[in-house]
Amino acid sequence: MDISISEICRVTFSIGKHYVCEVSCDILNMDVCHIILGHPWQFDVGVIYDGRSNSYSLEWKGRPLKLMPYLNDRVESSGTKPAIMQLVSGSALIHAIQETHTLIALIVKEQPTAEQHGEIPIEVKQLLDQFADVALATLPAVLQPLRALQHKIDLISGATLPNAPHYQMSPKDHAILQELVKDLLEK
Repeated sequence: MDISISEICRVTFSIGKHYVCEVSCDILNMDVCHIILGHPWQFDVGVIYDGRSNSYSLEWKGRPLKLMPYLNDRVESSGTKPAIMQLVSGSALIHAIQETHTLIALIVKEQPTAEQHGEIPIEVKQLLDQFADVALATLPAVLQPLRALQHKIDLISGATLPNAPHYQMSPKDHAILQELVKDLLEK
């Protein structure tokens, strides 16, 4: 479908109370909306599009702006303006408090784990005590005693062992590896 454009005009528009801009627009008949901000406008103001949230982010006069989709069906059914939920940092929250009259904030804080507190839960202590011989802090200096279940690797008779050069290591990594091998051989 070809659309012929016969006129161009300068249009001043605003989005919300913070953003005002003047753009050159091609004039054509539309049923969708009054103005479409296309690629030239997005390029000029440095818009970043987030496909997941269907939002546009830009910076205008040193202030970050985020354009979210208008949820018309929610407004008509409830008769009120839809709430917008945003994840913000502490400084952005303080900035938002200065801008708006009503602000509801939910502050989410991670629960510290037992490891962060330095205490181990009783259930874990009981398991560690029960299997103390299996979960050793350091390797013993002797081999483990023979057990009823022994593991082995079955080799294919006549097969050649892979013979490939080892991968490159920095001298520091090589020294650490040598120390680990020496320590394991001693044990």
